[in-house]
Amino acid sequence: MYSNTGLNTNEHILVVDDNGVNVELLVSLLEDSGYNNVAGITDPREVVNYVKEFNPTLILLDIRMPFLSGFDVMQQLESFGKLRPAVIVLTAQTDSETRYKALTLGARDFLTKPFDQTEVLHRINNVLTLHCVLRERTERNYELEELVAERTWELNLLSNQDTVTGLGNRRLLINEMAERSAAGIETQVFFVAIEGISDIVKLHGYSISDSLSRELANRLQATAPPKSVIGVWNSTEWIVLVEHSNDAHLIEQSAQAIFSAFEHSADIDGQHLFVKAQIGVCGLSAEHTPQESVRMAGLATPLDTKLLWSYYQPELERALQRKLGLREALRNALSNNELFLTYQPKVDIRSNKVVGVEALLRWENDAFGRIFPDEFIPIAEASGEILAIGLWIIREACTLVTMLQAEKVVDANFSVAVNVAPIQLLHPNFALDVMQVTNEIGIDRSQLEIEVTESGLMRDIDLAMLQLEALNQAGYRIAIDDFGTGYSSLAYIKKMPISVLKIDREFIRELQHNESDRKLTSTVIAMSRHFGFWTVAEGVECEEQLQLVKEMGCDMVQGYYFSPPLKAPALRTLLQSF
Repeated sequence: MYSNTGLNTNEHILVVDDNGVNVELLVSLLEDSGYNNVAGITDPREVVNYVKEFNPTLILLDIRMPFLSGFDVMQQLESFGKLRPAVIVLTAQTDSETRYKALTLGARDFLTKPFDQTEVLHRINNVLTLHCVLRERTERNYELEELVAERTWELNLLSNQDTVTGLGNRRLLINEMAERSAAGIETQVFFVAIEGISDIVKLHGYSISDSLSRELANRLQATAPPKSVIGVWNSTEWIVLVEHSNDAHLIEQSAQAIFSAFEHSADIDGQHLFVKAQIGVCGLSAEHTPQESVRMAGLATPLDTKLLWSYYQPELERALQRKLGLREALRNALSNNELFLTYQPKVDIRSNKVVGVEALLRWENDAFGRIFPDEFIPIAEASGEILAIGLWIIREACTLVTMLQAEKVVDANFSVAVNVAPIQLLHPNFALDVMQVTNEIGIDRSQLEIEVTESGLMRDIDLAMLQLEALNQAGYRIAIDDFGTGYSSLAYIKKMPISVLKIDREFIRELQHNESDRKLTSTVIAMSRHFGFWTVAEGVECEEQLQLVKEMGCDMVQGYYFSPPLKAPALRTLLQSF
């Protein structure tokens, strides 16, 4: 007698046969053998719905039936895929064709009528055991596939997400721009340059900076135009993709909405933190890669800090190409003897004698012609070339003074002033380098005047103080250039080793017409006298201006009223005429 171990007795078995006697016989046999979940159907048209509702593990299926054959039923069961029940075919036909067709349609085994009960139970148990093993593996595979799919989704999310803000990252932005370009969706790229984050990192650390970035991201998501795609290109440059044309009114509205996220301070751990934002805009085009579009939008970021945004223009590209060309040419400007100095005389207002000069750097290049200092000096500062050029200026200027003194064109009180860029002033060895150059040339240190701007001092006031104090102690004179246009403050004026204050030409230009300029100039001169500084009025161009600053007590003047900047030979001629 067959003994069922009970391992598969709970599996659901469905008997399908148009002969009700066969159905009842098999159901009874199975139930007597311990199977407790057995059902029967005599109409094959009901099988699919039954499987959908009850999901049997095994179907004992007759082949020859009205309406639908067993083959037809097996074809219908294919729609259940890997979850379809196992099938044992019930047939009185033992020919090879019937068996091959049934196997092709997925039959697991055959029971030949009339049934041998022991064989039936063995075959059913064997098929159930195998099917349960396969089902368990399938379920595990499904679980693994779901886990892999979930993890893949998480990885895809992370690969497209900025880890600090949760906004899209560069990869997401590039893909989004590429898709929009391909689809011809008119889109504007807003390049948001954020200023101040690096300073916050230095002052408060990365934790505070990250919290601020998250706060700004939340604000931007709330204020940006609807359906915008917002992403982080890098920590201080964010991108907002807005779907509309390059209509100036629409861009203005979008820029204002984006800018409002950065307009107010953020309260992070009790700290009121401020950043500034400026926006460059460029239209997305299939003619340019996403990276090029971002570069063009970044190039459009306004240089004028008073502007909120500006739109990309081809002229910006040409200006950039010129800037890059100038930077490359500047590398060899010294060795190619393209740089030279001109000298503007400084006249003692009482004696009417030339008592010194200011050395001014000039550049002429074969490819670019004459380049003005306000264009090439910032390039020299940004590239670091100004360090070598600055020492060359000091060497050239001091050499000229020693030559003029040797020729007895000037006396030992004659001085030369050189302008020092902020990057020079902040170089740790600047003071030592100046001393070494002047020692080599043999000029008296009191004959060299170091001119620094107020804005240059403020970049690092402590280091600037150390450098200037060292130079002052060594005997050099220190002058503040363009006084009154930057960060004028008695707080630093009273403690810095200053010898000379130069009054900016902006206050001299309208001196004879503008009462406010006269009051300011008079106040600066009086203050300088109180502190013991010499004063120099820049940009004096007429007799009336000269008389006014003379009445105010100014010490020296320079400007076109006496002479424009001159090359060395012309300067020598001028000095000989005084």
